[in-house]
Amino acid sequence: MLSDPIITTLEKIVALHDGIAEPAGEHVLNALLNENIASLLSLPEEVTFTTITDVPQSVFVTYHSEVLNKLSELLAVKGQISALGVKFDGYLKATGFDKSIPERFKPQNGLIRFVDAKPSTTRYILCNVAYTANAEEKRIGLVSFIINEITGVTPVQIGDALFWESDRMDVDNQETPFSIPFDELLKLIEHQSGILIGKSLDNWQAKLTRARARDEERLKDYYNTISSGIRHKIELKNLIGDELDKELARIEATNRELERKLLDIQERYAMSVEAWLHSAMIIHLPTVHIQCELQRKKTKRTVTIVWNPFTKIIEPLCCELSGEPVYDFYLDDLSAKIISPTVWTR
Repeated sequence: MLSDPIITTLEKIVALHDGIAEPAGEHVLNALLNENIASLLSLPEEVTFTTITDVPQSVFVTYHSEVLNKLSELLAVKGQISALGVKFDGYLKATGFDKSIPERFKPQNGLIRFVDAKPSTTRYILCNVAYTANAEEKRIGLVSFIINEITGVTPVQIGDALFWESDRMDVDNQETPFSIPFDELLKLIEHQSGILIGKSLDNWQAKLTRARARDEERLKDYYNTISSGIRHKIELKNLIGDELDKELARIEATNRELERKLLDIQERYAMSVEAWLHSAMIIHLPTVHIQCELQRKKTKRTVTIVWNPFTKIIEPLCCELSGEPVYDFYLDDLSAKIISPTVWTR
């Protein structure tokens, strides 16, 4: 996985807008842009982007470059939603789950019982969330993740389901409502994008924190030196009365100025982030829906677990408090709500 945030961002944006992007090293990206994007950037359709200066016949990109400024305008366009289906020519098994379910899922204070399994379509929502971060400079980025609309698990992998274009097919635009209420779906998108954006900005945030600590230390040293000089003067001359009050007032004024300067530094290095759902794709995937019964004391409920033939795994359930994927979990007494061990122990 690429660690250069600019190259990673460029790769995602090019791919999202019908281009082809292929990394040629940690800091170099070869791209084939579609005609509209090439025209927007005033670049040829075949171009090499780089964040280092010694790559011949390439476009050098920094966070202050015109290329990223124009792409930031492109990311501001939002609301694009598309849908496609994926064919699966193999056999969707519906047997054997009576043994694999209790082996895979471990309710720590309750029971899980296999009920039924049958082939069915699961909709996965591929979300592309764009963001702009501002501190002493501006950065743009894009994070992507997939939500299973049956279980609410995110991020979830769908394997090579989208690998072969020949297996993709159109689907009816008349969609049935999602299994997850829309407001809860929005909370999932906000929660997961917040995690991924935070991770993408970790290094920059650490750099800002170090720079802020350095500047604060220098500032404190400077103003403390001034205050110490005034105190030394008071002691040396043994000041009293009005002269003492005057020098003490200078110390107080120095401390106030230090506080004001420290606030200025905090504002300078504070990071503000704006994020929005840039686009989404609803992927209709052939899967197996496994009906299971959860039981906590006398409380019972039925949940749907998904087996994905493209990943060959039984997907996890979702903690109904934290949203994290779980195979081991607790059940609450009231409604057998699924709760992850990390939340349960709090």
